Amino acid sequence: MKRPLSLTIRIWLAWVSYMPTICVSYFIAWLDRKVRFRLAFPRDVEQLTEQKPWLIKELKAAGALPSDAVIDSCGVRPLDKSIIFRSDAAIIEIKYTDKVGSGILRCFAKFAPTMGTVWNKTIFNLQLNHIKEAWFNQFFVNQDNIPAPRVYVSKVSPLLGHLCLITEQMTDDIEYHTYPYKDFQPAHLDMALHGLATLHAQYWGDHSPRMARVLPIQDIVVYLFDSMVAGKWSISARKVLVKSWITMNQPQTVLHGDSRIGNMMFPSAPDRGRYVMIDWQAARRGRAAFDLAYFLILSLPADQRQLLEPPSIDTYYHSLTGKGVKDYTRTQLEDDYRHGCLCTLVLLSLPMLSGEVSAEGDAALLFVFGMGIWRERLRQRFDDFDYEWMSVQYDMTQQEARNAVAEMIVVIDARLNAVLKGSGSHDTLVDILRRDNIAGEFKV
Repeated sequence: MKRPLSLTIRIWLAWVSYMPTICVSYFIAWLDRKVRFRLAFPRDVEQLTEQKPWLIKELKAAGALPSDAVIDSCGVRPLDKSIIFRSDAAIIEIKYTDKVGSGILRCFAKFAPTMGTVWNKTIFNLQLNHIKEAWFNQFFVNQDNIPAPRVYVSKVSPLLGHLCLITEQMTDDIEYHTYPYKDFQPAHLDMALHGLATLHAQYWGDHSPRMARVLPIQDIVVYLFDSMVAGKWSISARKVLVKSWITMNQPQTVLHGDSRIGNMMFPSAPDRGRYVMIDWQAARRGRAAFDLAYFLILSLPADQRQLLEPPSIDTYYHSLTGKGVKDYTRTQLEDDYRHGCLCTLVLLSLPMLSGEVSAEGDAALLFVFGMGIWRERLRQRFDDFDYEWMSVQYDMTQQEARNAVAEMIVVIDARLNAVLKGSGSHDTLVDILRRDNIAGEFKV
């Protein structure tokens, strides 16, 4: 694509400045693996089990434990890293006695990934995932009216890429998996839509100094991605990459950034639990419709999405305006939603953003399985997309628009095949799916 000379110079300068950052980040990640620098907090589940006095002190300071609590037992149960996709996490159970009587506190502890190569860790650090998650939990969750677990501890080492996050355990909630689920309750869909609207309305048009804690994606980053696929993607596909991301990156509100059903939890009964969103490592500023499009496309099987998409957009819009958002029309939401659909497709087409760079072994196989489902949902979403609108918005013919979408879906196909080939046999993936009794949209 033709660019103004000033933009081309900015891109080259960004690469010149970014390459040393990559090298330094890699060296720090490598050295930390060797030396294991001492932190002011546990770096992983193993250290947490060795630093229980620190844990008790922090939980008392946060008010999660009574200040006069006498600890009877403190257990830390690690979670299977391959199942939770590389995160180092554990369930904490503390039995205690205070002046009121006996009690039990259950918490969820999460740390930066410990699996994977030094390069995987470098990518994690460069994306600032640890800072985004720690800062959002530390400075926003408890202070504001947003649906998220209560935070007890949120520590981060920006340089080394470590975090220690301890929250309430949502013991009365249920989760839905990525693969086709049964009996997804309409009430839960409404909770998700109202939850997204609650998050977005809370920060709508907020440009206060505290928003500096929610990092945006700078436009220059999008142009860097564009330069990475130059020569591989067509001009039309690159137009979609640049415009959809720049549109969705306008700082309208705070986004969850990874608002799929797997990052949501729902009450197990009308009087038990509450709706929350978890995993805030992609939190950023942008246009609200991205979260909505991302959620509906990736969370709902295609037949349900086709049926529920229009009323869901209505529900979200009425909830958003009912919470005080003004000067945002239904037509504007529809336009933003279409851009959000395209941006979701772009995000899953770019390796550094869609996750397989960090996937190895069984985690890679599970990644291929999950991404395979999302690919099918994207494919079916764009079967009936408004290509007339897209041709006008993106300055291309309708056929070029269709070709650009098809091209990006083929890119996803090719990368899934490459990840699968490099991580294990096809039979291994089939065995995993059969073992877990998983069936549905994924074609094996």
